Amino acid sequence: MLVDNQYSSELVAIKNKLKKVLKAFQEGQLILVGDDGFRENEADLVFHASGATQQNVNFAIKYARGLLCVSLGHELADKLGFSTSPKLPGGVSHTNFTVSVDAKEGITNGISAKDRAHTIALIANKNSKTSDFISPGHVFPVRAMTGGLLARAGHTEALYELCQMSGLEYAAAMCEVLGDDGEAINPHTLAHKENKNCVFHTLPFITTVDILWNKILFYPSNESQFLKNENFLVKENKRKPIDVYNLNAGLEENITLPTVICIYKKEFSAENIRISISNAIYTWDNGVAQETCCAEIALFSHGNCMEKIPLHLNEYSDMSGKEGLKKTKTSVRRAISLLRSLQFLQIHFKLDQSAETLIHKINFILREDQEFLKAVNYTNYLYT
Repeated sequence: MLVDNQYSSELVAIKNKLKKVLKAFQEGQLILVGDDGFRENEADLVFHASGATQQNVNFAIKYARGLLCVSLGHELADKLGFSTSPKLPGGVSHTNFTVSVDAKEGITNGISAKDRAHTIALIANKNSKTSDFISPGHVFPVRAMTGGLLARAGHTEALYELCQMSGLEYAAAMCEVLGDDGEAINPHTLAHKENKNCVFHTLPFITTVDILWNKILFYPSNESQFLKNENFLVKENKRKPIDVYNLNAGLEENITLPTVICIYKKEFSAENIRISISNAIYTWDNGVAQETCCAEIALFSHGNCMEKIPLHLNEYSDMSGKEGLKKTKTSVRRAISLLRSLQFLQIHFKLDQSAETLIHKINFILREDQEFLKAVNYTNYLYT
């Protein structure tokens, strides 16, 4: 299978970037995670908590210079008894710090690189318990929001995603990278790493945007579900479907469109899938008649229904918001809705044909949607 279209090169690039980052992350090596340059406009030096060594911690303190924290999943934070730190009135930070901690044993004063490495590694130890820590301390855990980057576009959540993708305990150290002037370094500067003498030059780099779209496009969704609608009304003299399913998108609400799937026949035929998209005035379709289709994917949007999918990931949505994904392009929401719909139909009809065949045979309203889904499937194929 070879796909070379306007979308494939960028999708393959972010998947390849993630592969390199995950390998280093799983091995306890240092990596760099930046945002898209429009949010906090910063990059963090990162390593998994199980890979905490005196050398890694000292490198972070000496060269990254920011606050050394540990991103934690809620379950791990609760298990270890790390309660959320109190907030003073008027605070605007969305960073969910817990109480600061030190290891109860195995350290001296807690502040040295060796001591902090011991505390951080202890956090990731599956056998650790509340009584293994004291507070206050010199390590600053931060709770990641449930849902990861779909809930909040922060570095804390990006590390949560990396842990999940790596199959590791949800605990990773992060330290903001500051320049010689004490200001946060623009992540794009680190991404290009043109200065060969820069200490970060050889470290793998990825952005929160890269991680997010890898999660959405190449990993199974734990959010979007199609739920059976038992109360669906059919207009008189219209064909009645066998079953109707509504998309319950959960935290993917901002990246999908309201979607309904109507099943009309038990026998499946990709060529006979009808796709329609409606706004308040008009409906566009793929030319398959409702009277003869085996199933219909019906999308609804108040935006530009015929908008073309952008070529570049950083144009898919606005990642500058503190919480969640806002202003995702209608075209991208349309494509993700189609992707989730086809994934559902494969399961519903128990199809043995490949996603490649399915995408090839379906008549899409826009050719770009088909090209995009082909690129997604091809990228998945390359890295499976």
